[in-house]
Amino acid sequence: MAPRAQSRGRRRLEALAWPTGTIIAVLIAWEIAVRALGIRSILLPPPSAIFTVMVTRYDLVLANLWPSLYMTVIGFFLSVVGGVAVAVLVTYSRFMRKGFYPIIIVSQVIPKISIAPLFIVWFGTGTVSSLLLAFLIGFFPMTINAAAGFQAVDDDILKMARAFMGSRWQIFRSIRLPNAMPYLFSGMKISITLAIIGVVVSEFVASQEGIGYLIKLAGGLLDTPLMMAAIAALSITGLILYALIAWAEARLIYWQSPSFVDIGANP
Repeated sequence: MAPRAQSRGRRRLEALAWPTGTIIAVLIAWEIAVRALGIRSILLPPPSAIFTVMVTRYDLVLANLWPSLYMTVIGFFLSVVGGVAVAVLVTYSRFMRKGFYPIIIVSQVIPKISIAPLFIVWFGTGTVSSLLLAFLIGFFPMTINAAAGFQAVDDDILKMARAFMGSRWQIFRSIRLPNAMPYLFSGMKISITLAIIGVVVSEFVASQEGIGYLIKLAGGLLDTPLMMAAIAALSITGLILYALIAWAEARLIYWQSPSFVDIGANP
């Protein structure tokens, strides 16, 4: 087991080394190109200037990052709970599967970004609008993935479980839910990134705090380094949230390789 664990650790380090090295190379090339071509910071600041702003004005960035972060987490949590609940209803209810589920799919034609001003009119510029938009954007991938996972069980296995007098709850807990776990985590990875988009968009439309508000404020002041520092902080936060979900996936679904770490690794 030890050699296998060491080999797996080497593959994970190698998989992380490739994107890390690529990012570093891009940042170095960016820095050199901006300075060599004499591009003004108002158009494209070098990475060193962005990093300097993140360090010297960290209090401003963190003060606006925190509202966006907790709104994202709460909206994501609501989308997971709501998506899984609807997926369970779709799995066990013929009415939900035939009548309601197609409506959910068709409703995705409506761009969620366009609903943000309507939410502002209905619920004001407070936290409710941000939460609802984050929930609405993250709800669809959770519902689709969870429903696919719950229903992707072999009929023979279900017939055998019923033959042994398994109840619906026992079949769900022991068969459907474990089978759906990879689907659920795939939906979570999509949902968390979309929840961030929903919160930031709502802050663009009408807000007095948050990373979206800070980006809009910096754009109005033509403070491009601050704008890109806020974008960088938001990107790092999204990456951390994604990595936490991938970490939980690797611990709970131990029978499969974690997709976040093993990208690019050789089998």
